[in-house]
Amino acid sequence: MHYLDSLSSASNDDLVLMIDGYDVVFQLPADVLIQRYFAVIETANAKIAARFGQDSIENLSGDNSPRQTILFGPEKFCYPFDGNRPGCWAVPEDIDIPVGAYGPADGDYMHNLPRWLNSGTIIGPVGDMRELFAATLKRIEATYNPQHEFSDSDQMYMGDVWGEQEFWRSVNRHNQYFHDDVDPKTIAPAGEPGKMIPTRVAGQKTEFHIGIDYKSGLFQTRAGSDTFLEHLAFNKTASDGASVSALITKNSIQSPNFQPYEIDLPDNVISSLINILSAIPADPKDIVTNIHLGTNLVTKNIYGLFHCIGEKTYLNHLWYRLWFQQYARPLLEAGIKSIKEKKQISNALIDGRKWVVAHGYPITSDEGLHAVGAWVDVDGQWLTWRELCQSFEDDIFGAK
Repeated sequence: MHYLDSLSSASNDDLVLMIDGYDVVFQLPADVLIQRYFAVIETANAKIAARFGQDSIENLSGDNSPRQTILFGPEKFCYPFDGNRPGCWAVPEDIDIPVGAYGPADGDYMHNLPRWLNSGTIIGPVGDMRELFAATLKRIEATYNPQHEFSDSDQMYMGDVWGEQEFWRSVNRHNQYFHDDVDPKTIAPAGEPGKMIPTRVAGQKTEFHIGIDYKSGLFQTRAGSDTFLEHLAFNKTASDGASVSALITKNSIQSPNFQPYEIDLPDNVISSLINILSAIPADPKDIVTNIHLGTNLVTKNIYGLFHCIGEKTYLNHLWYRLWFQQYARPLLEAGIKSIKEKKQISNALIDGRKWVVAHGYPITSDEGLHAVGAWVDVDGQWLTWRELCQSFEDDIFGAK
């Protein structure tokens, strides 16, 4: 909140990406992430508009008009679990992934659809993110109980802000079609007493434009999904000589009638990787068809970020499977040069706009790796490569 409040209103349409510090690993370049973000929210907003009987999301207006601008990562289990919390029970069931796609609906955590919010990866415009965080802090102030086992869970509070949003969307949709000012209590699942039924006063904001990246176009969480994730080599070239794909022979849900299928490597991923790899002394096209990319076998998305919720030692092995690890030093050096030259993130417009990094490097005499570091939002402090990474250089750049 401190950081978001430090940004002026002129930044309201800038994108903010917030991730957990210890267990999130990037896989795809920034231009692809931004393109994916707009593709996911465009699809989501078309669905929201149709749900409320409109051809376009722009036809819905007002402070509490539903739309999607903020994306959270998905999770297969409502954590921390409390079946009475809005963030557990008042959430959408239709997520455009059919029941059974991850396995039979038999109560096995691994087979669940990823219907719930995970707060370890969040992306959205500054203005809406500011309102979301303010609403979350307000909820903490209203409900905080130091005796509660999960009193410090950001996911619990954010999940309930989202759950209440979805609850009031359901109420508003009912009223739109039935015009009977429904008693909110009837929206809760019948025969299930104890549900926390949200209340509101006149003029209260209940819409925060929150959505979930259910198909992991950007964010892939690990817990419950190991069986459905593979690092694929996209080395099957089509007859046009341009498109490439991977052949999937793994029957991840043990379907009795399984047939092998293909997953295509998207054109924008190919072009982005070639553009980045052109900075190192190798043939980028050859590299692209030989690298392995983490892919969700159900949604067929090559995800942008991997969030290792659950057991963490997996990350020690994952690092050496990432496509860029063997090229990490020259790619990082090329990235430093690009940022110093203030190059755009993408050569093409995305959402009709040019995209650049928000914060460059401080003016110092440091060169090469020593120019790299990170800003912190306290007094504009800069943490250097020497402080953050130098002692880990062998792990970062070495081979396994």
